Amino acid sequence: MKTRSWPWLMLPVLPLLAGCPSGGGGDGVFEGTGVAPAVVYTANSGSNTVSGFTIGAGGSLLPSTPATVTTNNAEWLTVSPNGQFLYVSNQGSATVSGFSVNPATGALTPTTPTTFPTGVGSSPRGITVTPNGLFVYVANSTTNTVAGFSIGAGGVLTQTTPATFSTGGTLARGIVVSPNGQFLYVANAGTHDVSGFTIGAGGALAPTTPPRFSTAIGALAPEGLAISPSSSFLYVVNSGSDSISVFSIGVGGALTPTMPPIFSTGGLGSNPQRIAISPNGTFLYVTNRSMSEVAGFTIGTNGLLTTTTPATFSTGSSTSPVGISVNPTGEFVYLFNRLARIRQRPDVDRISRRILRWRQRLDGRHRLLDFGSAG
Repeated sequence: MKTRSWPWLMLPVLPLLAGCPSGGGGDGVFEGTGVAPAVVYTANSGSNTVSGFTIGAGGSLLPSTPATVTTNNAEWLTVSPNGQFLYVSNQGSATVSGFSVNPATGALTPTTPTTFPTGVGSSPRGITVTPNGLFVYVANSTTNTVAGFSIGAGGVLTQTTPATFSTGGTLARGIVVSPNGQFLYVANAGTHDVSGFTIGAGGALAPTTPPRFSTAIGALAPEGLAISPSSSFLYVVNSGSDSISVFSIGVGGALTPTMPPIFSTGGLGSNPQRIAISPNGTFLYVTNRSMSEVAGFTIGTNGLLTTTTPATFSTGSSTSPVGISVNPTGEFVYLFNRLARIRQRPDVDRISRRILRWRQRLDGRHRLLDFGSAG
């Protein structure tokens, strides 16, 4: 596999699928519906830009035109289900950047205004759009709130009433809306739990009963979230304890741990980050950053996880994968890696994106195929 390094700090990317609910917020967005050709976008925190790549034959990537657009401390991205708008959470500036998407080329044009505040000192992280395309929600890590917005003409965001909703926990990270559009969940890394909300009129959030759910004893620092396509199960990546917590989603959005409630993502210190579920709801994948690998699972009808064979797949020495997503057809898995090595300047992470595709055969077997650098 070829490797290319970038002279600026670029956060790894969790692509989100256009036309599908957000997978918990992430560092990027995969635009695959209503755009020809399909485009993958990445958030570049160090250079305050978003990069775009068109998806070619065999899942290969080429820089789009233009290759980048300017943001403001880009963190995570999401896309509206109709593929018309892209939104970026800007952690350092406590704002969301908005862009309209050219349906023919995927080119991005800033909305007017270009940014929307999430609250003073809010440190926004995860960001998601509801399946009906009406609302955007952002997890504010410092203020422990969710900022809500309605999407208007031209992609312009207007704060909901109230503008923010308390999570009750601390260090909000991932955020996800159920595919049926009824419930929203936030991972609280500081209190090791998940906040639950019902989505009401005007996008207002109301806490579920109870309002928070423990990720289980010893399940620490929840980060990424994903919900099954059926809206029946919630999966929570616990970055501090190398595990996944699994819940069934009940009446009113209440979460009930499955039995068993947690599943290992691999070796001690694997440091899992993000999670993705295949569109057919059959497979689940998790990035193990410290091990430079991906853990694979099959999902049973009861929501329980069984490791694939092999259980993990290497992404290359010191690649440190964070972002992950499955494309809408379920044919490819895209990974975005942060190299652990530091080159030339000791104060700058040099980032390389390596894309791996995971072709799923009809008989359920897997092959991990290396097709080179993302560009």
